[in-house]
Parts: sequence; structure tokens; C-alpha cells
Amino acid sequence: MSDFFATQHAMIAMDHVGYVHNRLDRDTEHRTEDSLQEMMVQNGSRYFVLHGDKVLLSQRGTRYNALVCERRAKEVGGLMDRIILLGTDPAERNAPRLAIPLSDDAAAALEDDKEYELWSLRAIGTKGLLPADQLGALAQARSLLHWHETHQFCAQCGAKTAIALAGARRDCPTCSAQHFPRTDPVVIMLAIHKAEDGIERCLLGHHTRSETPMYSTLAGFMEQGETLEAAVRREIYEESGIEIKAVRYAGSQPWPFPSSLMLGCYAEAVSSDIYIDEAELSDARWFTKNEVREMISRGTDSDLPHVPHRFSIAAWLIQGWLDEN
Repeated sequence: MSDFFATQHAMIAMDHVGYVHNRLDRDTEHRTEDSLQEMMVQNGSRYFVLHGDKVLLSQRGTRYNALVCERRAKEVGGLMDRIILLGTDPAERNAPRLAIPLSDDAAAALEDDKEYELWSLRAIGTKGLLPADQLGALAQARSLLHWHETHQFCAQCGAKTAIALAGARRDCPTCSAQHFPRTDPVVIMLAIHKAEDGIERCLLGHHTRSETPMYSTLAGFMEQGETLEAAVRREIYEESGIEIKAVRYAGSQPWPFPSSLMLGCYAEAVSSDIYIDEAELSDARWFTKNEVREMISRGTDSDLPHVPHRFSIAAWLIQGWLDEN
């Protein structure tokens, strides 16, 4: 086993990893059918307004703001019958934070608005337009609103369902079934191989869906009845033909596109010959630490091979490997 797996190392902070910071108190276990109305009328209640994975922002000078009052949420065309409660903000005297979707027509009308603009949730994160804790709350909002939009009918009887517990559930009035939001677990992993010459290399792939020469970690959805470790081994083998022995969990990242949880791991490779799955990868290679450092130095806009933005857990895993002793 390589030194990396034989010794526990302190991981680098996740300060720059997107969506991981969310200070809201959700308190879903204490909600009632009156919670939404009670929160809406409280002083300081504010709304995040979204259209798909785009967020309504206003700008004053160099500062951006994503929170609006109820009156303004109505004015821009928020769908008032689809409001959900995210939680309360302990840093703002427990002020309620809610989310509301925009209709397609309202979103289109904003193209000529001089005060507000729709920004993609990904761009907000990579450009650092909002505080990290608000970004995490927006990830929560995006995933929940998407779930409500795509689960309006009962999976048991097909009847129309209704928002319940201020957005924490949907209920079927016909068969009394209760439906809860789901999160899809995804393994994302950096495979590491130590050669006979003692040099460690990491496995990075160029994904077929990528339009830039970005090389990243491998990733894939977990399957039913599968352990985290088994999913890591399976995904790496399926995509690259590399066999994995030890697997070590490192950290996680909510990924609201639309509702995944990225489970970051390191994997000890016991083979080195690569056989790529051409449906997933156009290329995969072993990179030394010096080669990876050079890729990082190029930045994410480079026309040469580079790694993902530090906003992603993929970049965090790569940096953790570079920094280990």
C-alpha cells in the first residue's frame, strides 16, 4: 500500500469548494402545515428567486445581492403558489429564508430589466459573486425547487400532489402517500498509482462531454445496494480498466445539477494499463505531481490540458494529493 493510504493526512480546508457552506437552520422535524405562512410574515424574511439553475441577482457597485423581499419577488413574477421554506438564518436573528421559482415568461421579461439579471448558479460560484454560505443555500433551493417541479404527481396513484411542510414534502390527497425529496449519491475519485521507481501518479480523464482540454477525476452514480467502496472500484474499472484495492473517503460536495451529493475518495490503483470507455472518456492518462502542478498553473481558460476550477471537489481532491507529505 502506498504511503498516501498507509498514513492518515490532514486534508486541506474546503473553503473554496462550492456549495458546501450553508448556515441555515432547516429544522424540518418541527415544521407544521402553518410553518410557511408563519415564516413569510416574519420581519426580515427574504426570498431567493430562481429559474431553473439561474438565480436572480441585483448589483450595486461591485456587490451582488440574491435576497429580495416578498413584494419584490411578486413584482418580478415569482410563482407565489410554489414558495418553499429553506430555513432560518442564525446570523441574521433567525430571519426566514425562502425560495420561489420564476415562470418562463417572467424570466424572459428580465432580459430588458435594468435592475435584475439572471446568473447561472455555476457562474455565481466560480466568479465568487456571493458569500459561500449563500451559495450553499442556493444549492439547497435549486435542488428542492427542481424536485417539486418534477414530482407534481403521485408515483403511487398518479394524482396531483401538493406541497407540504413548507416544502419539505409533497402529499397526495387521493391515496395519502407522502413523498420526500431525494439526493443522488455520486462517487468522484482520484486514483493513485505508485510505480516501481517510487513515483506516484494520479489518473485523470478527459470526458467526452467536455468542450475544453480539461482533465479531471473520474466519477459516476452509485447503484442500488452498492457500498461506497464498491462504487469507486466499479466506476474506475468501467471507465479506465484500472483495478483498485484500497479506497479512502475524503469529503463531499452538494452538486445542485440538479440534486447530487459528490462523495470524494482516493483510490489505490494496483494496475496501470489504461483501457478507456470511449462512451465516457476521450482520453485518460497518468500524471505526476509536477505535471499536475503545471496544469493548475495554466488556469481553466487555457487551450492546453488543465484541471477543474478550485470550486469543484475534483480540484480539492487533486490539491490534497499534491499537498500530502
